[in-house]
Amino acid sequence: MPRVRTRASVLLLCCCAVLLVGCKRGGGSCPVPTVDAEPQNIPPGTDTTTVFVAFTNPDPDNGRPVITRLRAQSGTFEDRLADVATYTCAHDVIGPVELCVDATYGPAADSSENAPDECLETDCVTVVCPEVRNVCPDISSLTAIPEVIPEGETSALVQVIAEDPDDNPERLVTRLTAEHGTFVDPYASQSVYTCDPEAGGEIAICAVASDGDETCDQKLCITVECPGPPPENICPLVEDLNATPNPIPPGQSTTLIEVEARDPDDQPEPLVTTLSAPSGWFRDPNALSTTFTCGDRGPVKVCVVASDGDETCPMGDRMQCIAVECPSTVNRCPELAGATVSPAQVAVGFDIDVTAEASDDDGHPIDFRWSSVRGSFADPTADTTTYRCEVVGDDVIVVQVSDDGFDLCKDSWQTVVTCVPAPL
Repeated sequence: MPRVRTRASVLLLCCCAVLLVGCKRGGGSCPVPTVDAEPQNIPPGTDTTTVFVAFTNPDPDNGRPVITRLRAQSGTFEDRLADVATYTCAHDVIGPVELCVDATYGPAADSSENAPDECLETDCVTVVCPEVRNVCPDISSLTAIPEVIPEGETSALVQVIAEDPDDNPERLVTRLTAEHGTFVDPYASQSVYTCDPEAGGEIAICAVASDGDETCDQKLCITVECPGPPPENICPLVEDLNATPNPIPPGQSTTLIEVEARDPDDQPEPLVTTLSAPSGWFRDPNALSTTFTCGDRGPVKVCVVASDGDETCPMGDRMQCIAVECPSTVNRCPELAGATVSPAQVAVGFDIDVTAEASDDDGHPIDFRWSSVRGSFADPTADTTTYRCEVVGDDVIVVQVSDDGFDLCKDSWQTVVTCVPAPL
């Protein structure tokens, strides 16, 4: 599905609805940001660095919060708005990459204040992405003997076989988990599993292999059957999550996501799987097989959660994540930087001035599209135009921006205006 975000409107005393900027103010000093990265030369065999953001606020008494946002030529941030964030190099980029932070004032907590000043200060630092990257571990086998534990017995021998091709950045560690029951040593490659006497039937057993890079963690699950009556509800299990291709080749931006999940008892509700990612979008986030389209350049954490309606089920067995490597050539969608609708109330037959501002990190041309339920626009494709009230009552004004003809890349904002009867 297309990525569409809706931002709420704010009605100000200057009688205009704004998003981030609008009702322009003059003058005023801007917050000054600084950004640093440690290490700046990312060591071979790794692909991450820690980014630190700070700022100086020249007017701390103005009642407005300072907002900072990280951006990069390629690669991704764990959290673009954080003061401390992990940056990960794009898989197909080697050498220097400029990381920047923008700082501005956000709107005042008191809605009676004017909108923030239109000021923006930037600071940048250069990091170097290495040629040799971390190779993720692989779980080649997970077995239990016996798979069906006979009556009168309570245990099975579980074995996991995993390897890390580059033994980097840390020593390979495997960990066994079970929804019910215990392991003698969950960190051993071979361990005895003992059933929970209160939980019979199919029990999910999973292995996680990690080399210290969380984005590289691998997970594999199987089931064993313990003697005795099953619990009231058997929780769902995500058995596998894959992306093909991964990494996504340069010039492409999509991959096929496939989920393997099941609910042994199909209760209390039908099994539902939900895909999520911090950027990009899924054609159908609830499908077992769907297309994912990159929304940023670099690794993206794609996760799936399975649910049967019982939220007491442990998240560990019903959730799985993988890192999808998006290429540095992927299109980044434009974002609305501000919208102004002024005044917010006029008589039928009169006009309202509307303006939208947007930015595109790739520098692509941005298309604008204004729409409403009852009124009309002088030019619905312009960034600045007028809306005419035609029917008495409230109307919803929506503005969208896109750089791909409003196919997949969209950002949107909406507000409500009021049309009153025309004077006699």
